[in-house]
Amino acid sequence: MNANQVLSMNRRKTASISDVIENISRENEERRRDLLSFHYQISDVDFFIMLKAYAENIFIKRGVNSEFIVDDSNKHVIRQMYYYLVGDQDKCEWDINRGIYLMGNIGCGKSVLMYAFLAVQDALCRKITTCIHAKQLIEIILEKGIDDLKSIPLFIDEIGRENLEMRDYGNIVKPVIDLFAIRYEAGGRTYATSNFKLDDLEAARDNTGKVTQVRYGNFIRTRMDEMFNVVLLRGGNRRLKWEK
Repeated sequence: MNANQVLSMNRRKTASISDVIENISRENEERRRDLLSFHYQISDVDFFIMLKAYAENIFIKRGVNSEFIVDDSNKHVIRQMYYYLVGDQDKCEWDINRGIYLMGNIGCGKSVLMYAFLAVQDALCRKITTCIHAKQLIEIILEKGIDDLKSIPLFIDEIGRENLEMRDYGNIVKPVIDLFAIRYEAGGRTYATSNFKLDDLEAARDNTGKVTQVRYGNFIRTRMDEMFNVVLLRGGNRRLKWEK
């Protein structure tokens, strides 16, 4: 191979590398635009008005004619949800590009708050977040498979209360674990509420800390750490107050 041939081959390699870098840059830019699409500029007053309206709409659909109350238990989380929505990373204590894992005691209002927040976000950002109760997961995955849930915005209510296993042609499979693994790789924006800490979802432990039952396992737990902002909603059971 003479010098001219070597030079020509090197030029083709350089052009090929440039094409690859350009394609990667284009894909990265599309991903950044997608991240930005979850944010919307709105005043905090208008945000709260919308959040309150959606929350009270949830109440009335449940047959509860009650006002949505902001108090010391939820006001900090609501304020952070506002910064999260508008994309103010300086004021938001959470990573504005991750999903939200909202945990708290039974009846503390986490499901209502998350449903209402996502309704606001969907309306403003023109998103469609698929909302599924954890106990429906197995049935939906059996019917539609995992691919339809791979990358769409997804909210799983009461995660940890689903059946972990199912039988598929005689084989025991764990589709929820598979779902999280696939969504992690696809970068699907995921939201969840739960009564469980992530440690409890990873495995059940006795009083000494010894694992008595593996649930999601460390493989999925570490991915959930990257997928979610883990947020504690304080307070006790609000349902008795709402239903008076």
